[in-house]
Amino acid sequence: MTQNDEAWGKIFERLPLLPEIERQGFVYVSADDIKAASDKREPRLLAKQDTKNSRPDIFKQNKLSILPVENGKYIIFRDESVKTYYSLEKILAEVPTEEYQPAKDYREYQSLDVRNLSSESQAIDFANLVSLLKTFTNEKELNLTIRGRQRSEKFHVAIPGNHHTAEVDGVQIEVDAGFESPEKIYIFEAKLGRVEDFNIRQLYYPFKDWSCKSTKEIIPLFFVYTNGLFYILQFAFGEEYGELRCVKSKCFTVNEPAKQPVNLKQLLAESQIEPEPDVPYPQANDLDKVIDIVTNFHSADLMNKPAIADFFDFDERQGDYYANAGYYLGLLERIPHSTEFELTREGEFIAKSENRARRNLLLLKQMLKRPSFNEIIRLFESKNRDLSSLNVDFLAPIIQRHVDLNDTTARRRASTVMSWLRWMATGMEFSIWS
Repeated sequence: MTQNDEAWGKIFERLPLLPEIERQGFVYVSADDIKAASDKREPRLLAKQDTKNSRPDIFKQNKLSILPVENGKYIIFRDESVKTYYSLEKILAEVPTEEYQPAKDYREYQSLDVRNLSSESQAIDFANLVSLLKTFTNEKELNLTIRGRQRSEKFHVAIPGNHHTAEVDGVQIEVDAGFESPEKIYIFEAKLGRVEDFNIRQLYYPFKDWSCKSTKEIIPLFFVYTNGLFYILQFAFGEEYGELRCVKSKCFTVNEPAKQPVNLKQLLAESQIEPEPDVPYPQANDLDKVIDIVTNFHSADLMNKPAIADFFDFDERQGDYYANAGYYLGLLERIPHSTEFELTREGEFIAKSENRARRNLLLLKQMLKRPSFNEIIRLFESKNRDLSSLNVDFLAPIIQRHVDLNDTTARRRASTVMSWLRWMATGMEFSIWS
């Protein structure tokens, strides 16, 4: 149980919130009451529920969401369909990757390096520098005019499902970047690393706020940077809070092929198998995030699990999964008598690699050192790299031959293995070699 779970448990125990929500579908609560009832836990942190998984247990169990409405005041409401969150998994998995070649050679810039983009603002600035944003928006003139925190104008939010309209006024809004063209304003919410979903408040509040301030059309965009991939998603909002749709999605590499040619048969023939490491079998599904940890290890001080969780804006359990995955792959090692990590020689090689293709190849070589993955990838190759021919039932017994896991746990870990194979299949081109 997290600190937020404990705090919200105390709040709902000490304040009559649930009866009021049962009666009318929502309840207003002050920051002072939240702080007092939670034994002085910071209300802003308690209300920062940016993903479905970050919601406290009591919110999940009762299908609740929370929004700020004034400085020091919140509304908690029943959200039966969980419209507060928008799922990105399917979109990010299915959008094809395109190679983008900027007209100007970005390598002449020494102060903004694509190998060391360690913040959302740096990633957006790089995309702007190479005119990737102009390419996506089809704008010839696009200038950065908005960034950072500010207080909102007054606007209204139609709470989904209960016909209540909340008035929002003077709440703090943070915009990762806003770009203005002659006719439009583009509002960006940015993330480092792919996310499964996001709280639409992060786009909706800036969208509503700037719709009040400007006569220009406001375009909300979601931006993701991970291991050399730039995702840009354009959204359109409806009248009710929670009504939005993705109207355009793109994924770009910059001066790199969308798929990396790999001679898998040769790599398998040359692989040197080492014993399975004494570390939990991988539960981290996104290998690009593992590479992000390595490439940002020094610049973002990702030396422990809480720092990793904070960097990606997910809970410490996920931080634990990804730290252990880096350890399992031989990219991280524990500092003796410490809870912190340092990069191994192989991790340093990846961190210093000049491009995504090189990083991915080095990571694949590390995967092939592990007996279970070596056997599974040989099977993958023998089936002509057809993912549909494999499933968790097929892979779980292979994992169990190499690692002491029960059937249920082996099946769960096999789903992670399938994710890693999917990473290979979508990012690498084997057919011209194998």
